[in-house]
Amino acid sequence: MAVWDSEVSLLQEDGFIQEKGKLNKTIKYKEIELLAYEKSINRAELYYAGQSNIELTKIIVIHAFEYSDEQLVKINNTYYQIINTYKINNEEIELKLKAKKGGI
Repeated sequence: MAVWDSEVSLLQEDGFIQEKGKLNKTIKYKEIELLAYEKSINRAELYYAGQSNIELTKIIVIHAFEYSDEQLVKINNTYYQIINTYKINNEEIELKLKAKKGGI
């Protein structure tokens, strides 16, 4: 049985910030905190990710109703990009993550 003991934050886009005198806009994010559990990455998953040139860093499981197609996750002040999702059943969804270098 899984232990839901990891605190994670889904990052949901929440508008833009535009600095004075600059043309570029920066995306503003809202953090949605929830509990998850981490799954170990098996050899087959690493192999298939490598075949697709994907760097798989971590797999977490959250409740499916809490996920709304977010693309970023924050775990222990580290940002991850969601590279794939897999619906385990009606209640749980698996998020396959890749470490995001340089923050968000």
